[in-house]
Amino acid sequence: MASKFRVRRIFRPIVKSVAKALNIIGVSPNLATIIMLSWSVISFITLVYFSNLILFSIFVFLTGFFDGVDGAIARIRQRTTLFGGFFDSVMDRTSEFVIFFALLIYCWNRLLWGIIDMKIIVFVSFFSSIMISYLRARAEVFFKGDFDFGLMARSERLFYLVVTMIIAYFYGFVNDFLFIFMILVLITSFYRYFKIVKLIRTHEKEN
Repeated sequence: MASKFRVRRIFRPIVKSVAKALNIIGVSPNLATIIMLSWSVISFITLVYFSNLILFSIFVFLTGFFDGVDGAIARIRQRTTLFGGFFDSVMDRTSEFVIFFALLIYCWNRLLWGIIDMKIIVFVSFFSSIMISYLRARAEVFFKGDFDFGLMARSERLFYLVVTMIIAYFYGFVNDFLFIFMILVLITSFYRYFKIVKLIRTHEKEN
């Protein structure tokens, strides 16, 4: 069973309202997906070129918010397509890459506690984040159901970055927040891996 503790549940009513409004003016699910990707590109610009953590956080939030809007529009229209699902998934991963690439450049010459290269932390975080999504996708190839196990799913990852980077804007500790982020996504990826492995082994024994 997928985790019930998801940030998207909190924002679902607002997402539905925005989706209804956009649907009225003719915004398609795929266009909403492109808008989502555009927010991530703007977040990249605000961090890499202006080093503004507040603006970066705002546009990362909009990226995560519109990640739910495209699906909501599709449900309103009662028209989901294979291409739409594929396109949404690819753009989700692309937007996440853009955000992490921005963090990588921003942290390029930073050291955590004077000894740990922040580039390693950002890279491990990105790799773990991709693995979290990949593990879910592979599990859904073998079994029916939702395999959204663990704490740091996509919505939680983006929300964590939004909240912590806003705090870091005022009080610092960017490196520390990103280190904690790395630990959380690593734990989630391992947890999801072993959970799915257990399901596979149980299935093999039963068959």
